Amino acid sequence: MQIAILGRQPEIGLAELRAVYGHAELVLPQVALVKTEKTLDIDRLGGTRKTARVIATKEMKPADVIKALGLPAEGKITLGVSVCGVKATAKTANVLGMNLKKELVRAGRSVRLLPSKEAEVSDAASLHNRLGAVPAKKELIYVYSEGRQFLAELTGVQNLNAYAARDQERPKRDARVGMLPPKLAQVLVNLAVGSDMGAGKVVLDPFCGTGVVLQEVVLMGMQAYGTDLEPRMIEYSKVNLEWLGGAGRRTGASGTRLEVGDATKHKWKTPISAVASEIYLGQPFSTVPSEEKLGDVKHVTGQILRGFLKNIGGQIEAGTVLALACPAWRRADGSFSRLPLDFLANLGYTVVDGEPCSTLLYYREKQIVARDIIVLRKV
Repeated sequence: MQIAILGRQPEIGLAELRAVYGHAELVLPQVALVKTEKTLDIDRLGGTRKTARVIATKEMKPADVIKALGLPAEGKITLGVSVCGVKATAKTANVLGMNLKKELVRAGRSVRLLPSKEAEVSDAASLHNRLGAVPAKKELIYVYSEGRQFLAELTGVQNLNAYAARDQERPKRDARVGMLPPKLAQVLVNLAVGSDMGAGKVVLDPFCGTGVVLQEVVLMGMQAYGTDLEPRMIEYSKVNLEWLGGAGRRTGASGTRLEVGDATKHKWKTPISAVASEIYLGQPFSTVPSEEKLGDVKHVTGQILRGFLKNIGGQIEAGTVLALACPAWRRADGSFSRLPLDFLANLGYTVVDGEPCSTLLYYREKQIVARDIIVLRKV
């Protein structure tokens, strides 16, 4: 069993884990238990902040915890302690840490215990101190859920610096076409591809823009196929993918295909293994639009979504999964207005793991235009 500490919107991270690893359940609002023999790959998961392997499901004495960690026989030890759930306080974390430190000092070991003002060691501190990355640097995560508890050892922490570099350092960016976060692009790819990755997989982004989704496909070692209505966007994607390959990262950019094409009319080359994309979000808004204006924007974006799904439906095989970020708009009462999806069955699609109302919303506080993530399967 393994533990995943989820990001700001845990329902999205949970859906991603289930797509990639199969079984995952929430034991706390932001903590998932994943039953898999595979090691959770933190570099692949956009919706997970930390990963850890479970070493106990009951209370353990400090000496037993230390034994379970498999620490090196010599050298200084760096230790961090995080607590999640009903006992999640900085005081609890520090007490647990001090008990472990005392046991190690009693055994003649030199220990540095990371002080914390919060119940959980911050992601930045875990990353900076290389916790979980080297044998002598460990982070223990205590999870207290109703009637259940888990003790886990950190195995990975999300590298926010790497995501920021992919987002901010790429040479071609254009705020007018939206700024899809690389982490969300990664989630879309995972929802579309699931556990079935491989160099032969071709992932299509029919609204590729500046190539954010394509970057994540390439970094996963798959073949990226991007099309866009604007020739300028295709050129931007090409430059960004060349930059990605030139930055010394492991990529499969040689298998990338880029074409100018209207997603409602284009004829793509086959095969297409999966589709991951952010469709046209419509015009940006800094304030809540009127219902009349909202109706106009929904009509335009809805027609594009429907036209695209109708067009590609005859070009992909049954069972092909499409993970799409569609627009949704905040109303004055704080709720969101989504695109109607009642036409999906008529076009030969079914929603994966639920009804259309179970879609996932990605947004930030006070953001007017959200991203409504829908996952479809061609029947």
